Amino acid sequence: MINKNKLAVRKLYLFSIAVVLALLFWEAIIRIGLVNPIFLPPPSSVAKALIQNYPYLLNSILITLADFAIAYIIGTSIAVITGFCFGWMRKASIAITPILLMFSTIPIVTFIPLFIMNFGLNRIPILLCGILGAFFPSFMNTMSGVKNIDKKYIEVAQNFHASDYQILKRVVLPASLPHIINGLRVSVQTTFMIIPVAEMILGDIGLGGFIWKSADLFRTDMMVLGQLTLGVLGITLYGINYKFKSTILKRWK
Repeated sequence: MINKNKLAVRKLYLFSIAVVLALLFWEAIIRIGLVNPIFLPPPSSVAKALIQNYPYLLNSILITLADFAIAYIIGTSIAVITGFCFGWMRKASIAITPILLMFSTIPIVTFIPLFIMNFGLNRIPILLCGILGAFFPSFMNTMSGVKNIDKKYIEVAQNFHASDYQILKRVVLPASLPHIINGLRVSVQTTFMIIPVAEMILGDIGLGGFIWKSADLFRTDMMVLGQLTLGVLGITLYGINYKFKSTILKRWK
C-alpha cells in the first residue's frame, strides 16, 4: 500500500511538473511573438478571463455536468437492462443487432435538428442526444458480454438445478460484468463529447454555449478557458470512472 501511495504521489508530481512546463512554454512562445495572442491567448490572459468570468463559468459548468449526469444515467440504465435482455434472448439479438448497428453509425449530433423541430430550443434536444450517446456503447457491450458467455458454465449451473434467476445472478452477470463496465466507460467518453457539442449548437446553454458566445465576441481567452475547463472535467470523469471500474471488478472477483 505504501509503495502504491508513493507511486501515486510520484505520478502526480511528474504530472504537475509537465503542466507547469507546458504553461511556461505556452506563455513564452506568445510573449516572444511566435504566435499571435489574438488567435491563441497566453495562459495569463486565460487566468484573467477566469477571474473576471468565474460566476458565468461556474454556472455553465453546473449546467453541463447536470446535462451529462441526467443523460448518462438514463442512457446507460436503459442500455444495460435492454442489452442484458437481448443478450440472453439470442434470437431477438440476431434480429435487433443489424438495426442498432446501422443507427450507431449515424453521428448523434445529426439528430439535433430533428429534436429541435419536435421539442424546441431548450435542454431536451441536448439530453436526448446525450442519452443516445450513452446508450449505444453500453448496450452493445452488455449484449456482447451476455451472448459470449461460455455455455459450459450455464450447463453446469443447470445440472445443479439452478433456476433461471440464479443462473443470471450467479453466472451470467459476473461473467459479463467486464463487458458491461467497459461499455459504461466508453459511454462516459461519448456522452461527455456529445453534450458540449449539442449545447454549442443550441448556442446559449452550458459550456458549449459559453464557448460559442465567446467566439461571437471574439474572446479567444474565454474560448480557451471553456476548452480547458472541458479538459479538466474530462480528466476528472475519467479518474472517477477508472476508480469505479477497479472497485466493482475487485468486489466481483
